[in-house]
Amino acid sequence: MYRLIISSLGLLIVATSILQAQALKCASLKAQRFATTHIHSAESVAAGPFNIPQEGPVPASSEAVPAFCRVRGEVAPHIGFELWMPAKGWNGRLVSVGSGGFGGAIDFRALAKRLRQGYSGTANDTGHEGQGYEWMHDPAARRAWGHSATHDVTGPVKEIVRAFYRRAPAYSYFVGCSTGGAQAMEEAEFFPGDFNGIVAGSPGMYYSHLMLSFLWGLKVATENAPLSQQKLQFLNRAVMNQCDQEDGVKDGVLENPLACHFNPATLLCKEPNTKDCLTHEEVKTAELMYRGPRNPRAGMEIYPGFVPGSEASPEFTGAISWAYGWTLIQGPLATQYAIPLLKNMVFGNKWDWKTFDFDHDVQRVDRRLHSDIDSTDPDLRGFRARGGKLIMIQGWGDPFNAQTFPIEYYKQVVRLFAANEGERRAERTVNGFFRLFMAPGMGHCAGGPGPSEANDLDTLRAWVEKGKAPDLLVARKITLPTGKPARPAMTRPLCPYPEVARWTKKGSTNDGNNFICTSQ
Repeated sequence: MYRLIISSLGLLIVATSILQAQALKCASLKAQRFATTHIHSAESVAAGPFNIPQEGPVPASSEAVPAFCRVRGEVAPHIGFELWMPAKGWNGRLVSVGSGGFGGAIDFRALAKRLRQGYSGTANDTGHEGQGYEWMHDPAARRAWGHSATHDVTGPVKEIVRAFYRRAPAYSYFVGCSTGGAQAMEEAEFFPGDFNGIVAGSPGMYYSHLMLSFLWGLKVATENAPLSQQKLQFLNRAVMNQCDQEDGVKDGVLENPLACHFNPATLLCKEPNTKDCLTHEEVKTAELMYRGPRNPRAGMEIYPGFVPGSEASPEFTGAISWAYGWTLIQGPLATQYAIPLLKNMVFGNKWDWKTFDFDHDVQRVDRRLHSDIDSTDPDLRGFRARGGKLIMIQGWGDPFNAQTFPIEYYKQVVRLFAANEGERRAERTVNGFFRLFMAPGMGHCAGGPGPSEANDLDTLRAWVEKGKAPDLLVARKITLPTGKPARPAMTRPLCPYPEVARWTKKGSTNDGNNFICTSQ
């Protein structure tokens, strides 16, 4: 008994001494000099709750964290960053997490999540603070946000990790969604040596034309008729009644929406407008949403439209979900993102969005913004040559990004390699480092009637570190029953494009083990 107590006390003393030594080492970082980097603070944070301030509509919260060294600093020109390093139990890896929207803030929740998993985690503010628009007038700040902030921070952060642990990260990863997904693609395309592996979720990689899609949605709803939530539900039910069983499972999501050939004109009202039909104007709105913005003179696609099944969530219960359905694309996205960006970066504050010309003005947008905020270059040869691995995830129900753009990009990458290798060999080459996973019923980064939480980072690590290419991702749909802990209500494999998941017709359709990935 006494020996056990003495042994336990000894272990406690050793652990305390280690933490004290790490705290001193953490504080010493502030006095060290790093090229292009100024450290504002370096402090040891004790294990326990970490208070996260409110950020936009996301309320303040508290996250449990282990003890860690918190470094806050700035990399020229004016890119703020945080680096969180575990005081003990570091797994030897660095994860950089992306931002959302117009940036301007640190994603503390993502840092806390990675810290709990044993990673050193870093995030940056994309070169400006807050949600104002003044930075959009500064070419350097604009380029930092849309192109280079993560790259500018990554080298210095690795130096600080090395200084703290006396060894560099064995592997470095980037995980981002939405604007973070765009940052992911900037890294893969233009800075291929920064990360061993990258997860690009719902990537806003064609950001300039994504803004034009937002503007198109407002234009379509204004010039024709907006589709109310009730009408969107009606439209979605009609799509599901026609196409839901084509994948062998009637579950409120479409495994392959491109196989659904739905004509909204079949819902045209034969009598005065009711809740169970669409007026001529509402049919036109639906048709143009599916079609997407096009050049009115040449008919060329400016950005893809939305696919059948993405109109609204079948689970709608009265509250509008930002992550699924066409509610926001009919105006709010243009007001919050497209109009401010186009005013401040291209046309000036007196610009009226109603005057936008989807012919000549598109060229003006391209000239002004493409090189600074888009990441659509299919040449990933540099990333592949360095052994990099890329997982891209796109929800079929994403109400922000047009769902098929990642497919178009993937095909462009294959075509680039096919120029030298032939198409069949090029597909094998591309699948050796880049896999696209389309998620049925998933919204923008989360939400929707389908599974939306995948084991992406674990799968990426196995691919990078063990050479285990992902034949599928396991996705979960999480529910929060009142008074009970969170549990997965549904699991489903996400298959590498162009494969789709098919039910084996054995067992529950809520169990992903009862599905296989197969060619369409």
